[in-house]
Amino acid sequence: MNGRIVIVGGGIAGVQAASSLAGSWEVSLVLGEDFLPYYRMRIEEIIAGMAPESLYIHPAGWYEEKGIRLCHSKASSIDRDKHSVKLEDGSVLPYDKLILATGSNAFVFPLEGNRRTVFSLRSAADAIAIRKALDGAGSFTVIGGGLLGLELAHSIAEGFSIIVNVIESAEHILPRQLDKDSALLLQKKLEEDGVHIYAGAKAVSADDHTLRLSDGTDVPSDVLCFSAGVRAECSLASLAGLSTDKGIIVDAHLRTSDPDIFAIGDAAELDGRTFGLAMHAREMGSKAASIIGGDTSPYVPSEPSAMLKVAGIDVASFGRITDESDVIIDSDASRCTIFTENGIVRGAVLINSKALMMKVKNAIGKPFSESFPDYL
Repeated sequence: MNGRIVIVGGGIAGVQAASSLAGSWEVSLVLGEDFLPYYRMRIEEIIAGMAPESLYIHPAGWYEEKGIRLCHSKASSIDRDKHSVKLEDGSVLPYDKLILATGSNAFVFPLEGNRRTVFSLRSAADAIAIRKALDGAGSFTVIGGGLLGLELAHSIAEGFSIIVNVIESAEHILPRQLDKDSALLLQKKLEEDGVHIYAGAKAVSADDHTLRLSDGTDVPSDVLCFSAGVRAECSLASLAGLSTDKGIIVDAHLRTSDPDIFAIGDAAELDGRTFGLAMHAREMGSKAASIIGGDTSPYVPSEPSAMLKVAGIDVASFGRITDESDVIIDSDASRCTIFTENGIVRGAVLINSKALMMKVKNAIGKPFSESFPDYL
């Protein structure tokens, strides 16, 4: 064994790093919750009735076979001088290298009014609490029309006979992944399935049964959940004196201001940018392990891409959405929009257009005229 590695965080980034390092290093994975690592992007399925165990990334035996020690207690502090991490249960984990994969927390902004309880959905425990609150409720509202908010709303509309609302402050849903016209096509499907969407809307106050918007609209909201973005979890790093800003600041080799401590996934900030996609979490987990093993090349984030299924609709987003676009498919059920810059394909959004997916993905960075001559 090369030495001891402690990884704080059991999300995709942490598990990827642990998997890559196991066998060569003595690996301890600090989970901070009772469950084994699970797919957080699917936790709305717990609200729909699935057991948390059905979302596990790997069964318990996988970690045993890999020799990965699982610690369910939360990390409370880092002693950089002694190279150790203290857990809330009092145990201490010594390390030669430490990886912080502490993830992110839901952004919950204050609302006027006397609302007593609001929820967010970042953990299995959150999902269990929301499911309990839905018993006997007549309405549910989620603030935030991103992927998690939409999946949550659609799941509840399918599984519960209640009013379901989505509040999105941007002009359209999924503003990070979709252009407006593609988003409207998806919104139509969601509304057909019972999800009421308020786009370009701002929540200002709430009581225990109603959410009020800035235009005076009252939205029934017996259960109210925030899904309005995330903030990197930096508290453990800050307490240890590491450099932080929007996230835990890392260099091109994913090292923090302490060369023996790395940060990856949602918690990391590289060149002023934080990351919120599973693809980057996996990349960083693998790259940190590779760098610890001697790799001297820098981490270069891949262009963002997302292949989603929202309300039964296939949605894919590649590269960057620019001001120039060409629609090559447009119908009531499907759409494909190619985004260009000076004639070069920079990104694409596909709605129910799986047959074109590889062609479009391979076109990124190439002239539009070369990749799509039939559409000129």
